[in-house]
Amino acid sequence: MKRNFKKLTLATVLSTLMTSASLMATQAHAGWFDKPAPTFAKTQYPIVMVGGAFAFDSAIGIDYWYGITDALREQGAEVYVTNLSSSELNEVRGEELVYDIEQILALTGADKVNLIAHSQGALASRFAANDERVSDSIASVSTSHGMNKGTHFSEGFRNAIEEGSSIETIGVTVINFVFNTLELLSAKEDASDGDYDSPARGEQDLLRLAQATDREQVALYAAEFTDMAVMPTQDCMSINNGEQGEVDSAFYGQTESNGIKYFSWGGNQYSTNVLDPLDSILVPIFGLFVPEYKGADGFQWDGLVPVCGQAIGEVIKLDYNANHFDAINQLMGLGSWKLNIPAIYTKHANMLAQQGL
Repeated sequence: MKRNFKKLTLATVLSTLMTSASLMATQAHAGWFDKPAPTFAKTQYPIVMVGGAFAFDSAIGIDYWYGITDALREQGAEVYVTNLSSSELNEVRGEELVYDIEQILALTGADKVNLIAHSQGALASRFAANDERVSDSIASVSTSHGMNKGTHFSEGFRNAIEEGSSIETIGVTVINFVFNTLELLSAKEDASDGDYDSPARGEQDLLRLAQATDREQVALYAAEFTDMAVMPTQDCMSINNGEQGEVDSAFYGQTESNGIKYFSWGGNQYSTNVLDPLDSILVPIFGLFVPEYKGADGFQWDGLVPVCGQAIGEVIKLDYNANHFDAINQLMGLGSWKLNIPAIYTKHANMLAQQGL
């Protein structure tokens, strides 16, 4: 009798253990023990990335937003990347962005999008935010190293290279070939960064880019096509040549206009990593055309645009230890030693999320 009781007890225990193991396996299979999907960068509305001059989405295996869009998606963000013309007038790039926003809205079914722009992309984003076709569908505009006041490089380039000269003809032809090749590579569907591909854009022209980024032309463009309420009311370039890098915070523009919130951040270093070919080769070449930044009354710049010009809307920070190309984590992550660039974007997305954007 006792032996039978022991056998019965043992059988009951084994049956219970097997049942528990089966339940645990079922629960694990159902995802009970899976880690929850990250939500740190998950915004209410999709994020649309807007590149600057030389922009592309992905070409020859390199993303324009190197490691940034990956980090955003890994933290829960829904991200789409536009490919505006690499070398074109601001009005043209603005129209291209309006088209892309309309397509992304149709693709996602979202009511609105959050624009995050770099460099000249700030001017295209401000164009879209002021365009009645899509302005009601834009929740926010955030700019990184925004070219809101153009660049001294354009004027220096035009002054140094005689119009119609053989140097201009040869140089522009070569650079235009690079731009147009980049456009073709970036327009390939299998080279896209994400689930949206901008259509192939038109012929690219360095001279149109030089015109579009000239400081005087940018001022005229901004006054005609963008909402100036979000720009600082004090022009520090006219007050102190931008020597202090930015305007007094008391003169910052509105942080919200027509239901759209505006944010900006930037850096004040022109070189941060000697191992980065962009820092060691490209930025010094730019500097040759902008000698005034080194003078006694020189201004702060990030290797392409003056810090005085990056401010718009709610200014988060304008003194990151970063230059113009660090802002997009180029070249291939060889940027500032002191910054985790993708983390800047994921933290910003988190802030957008906390504000219901």
